[in-house]
Amino acid sequence: MRDWVARGGLFLRMGNGGRRACFWRWFTYSLVLMLCAAAMAAAPAQSRQPPGVQASLVADTSELTVGDWVTLSLIVSHPEDSTAVVPRLEREWGPFEVQAQTSVQTVSIQDGIRTVAKQFRVTLFAPGSFETPDLPVSIRGSDGTVTLASPSPVRLTVKTVLSSPDEELKDLRPPADLSTPFWQQTIVLILISAAVILLLGGTTFFFIRRSRRVEEPAGASPDLRTPWEVATQELERIVRLDLPGRGDTREHYTLVAAALRTYLGATYLRGEGGRNADDMSTEEIAAIIEGSGLDLGNARLVIELFQEADLVKFANHEPTAARANEAVVQVRNIVESTRPVVTGAAGAAPVAHGAAP
Repeated sequence: MRDWVARGGLFLRMGNGGRRACFWRWFTYSLVLMLCAAAMAAAPAQSRQPPGVQASLVADTSELTVGDWVTLSLIVSHPEDSTAVVPRLEREWGPFEVQAQTSVQTVSIQDGIRTVAKQFRVTLFAPGSFETPDLPVSIRGSDGTVTLASPSPVRLTVKTVLSSPDEELKDLRPPADLSTPFWQQTIVLILISAAVILLLGGTTFFFIRRSRRVEEPAGASPDLRTPWEVATQELERIVRLDLPGRGDTREHYTLVAAALRTYLGATYLRGEGGRNADDMSTEEIAAIIEGSGLDLGNARLVIELFQEADLVKFANHEPTAARANEAVVQVRNIVESTRPVVTGAAGAAPVAHGAAP
């Protein structure tokens, strides 16, 4: 017996052999489609790297216990004429809880390639094996094009803090003995004694410090130096200390960055919400200084110096002594080229060197 099967307006006459061939053909197509779907599902887990861009995510450990912190370092290398935009993670990042995250710091610039880094401190509160979610980084080219780069995910293994014998259920502890009055219990007496000692110690410290406070003489003359004179003299003092030669590069960069902050706070950052420049982060100063009177070249040098100082202070970056001394020269040049000068008649508005009047 022969069957007539209508398909797409054409009629195909098939016998038993034709039906078997059709079945195996359908089975082969289905298998190929399932394999393609599995390959496409696995594709997002791989890293996506545009040409000339390298993004990697590294953990300081691969095994930890429940509640431990792990530091994830995102390192992105891209052409110097482009900009890497790293997203700021929310507190809940997939199964991870983000405890802290740093700002984007420039690590190096070499052969036209800029390398930036950002650290995330995260934790997990459940045992098992976990993989970091996708962390896309936008690369904005000089021509305005935007491409995405995603580092390969990091796999972390979280172990329980309990050993095998402790995982078994145990009987509840008996209720506490409340036969002794509350105010006569040992723990209460210890807490009261500690509170009294802290109160007496704090009061004594307050009066000792107040008695040692030296009041400024009534006839003391005010400091009439200009902000750029203060900055220049402070830089000369830092040079005389020769901290890089004594191996104290971190204190050297701290003093250099403080001198530059004081100068900018007195000249270009005044009136920004009543805040002191010493209380602003590098990102906040960068956002404010872009709209100040500084020209683009000096503004970029200021931001790069602050970023380098942050790397030395927070990321254990150790530049050479020659580079540390060069930072003082760069700050002195910034101060000399941007210090306001009075032009025209007395009382005229100050105009900064290297800035548009």
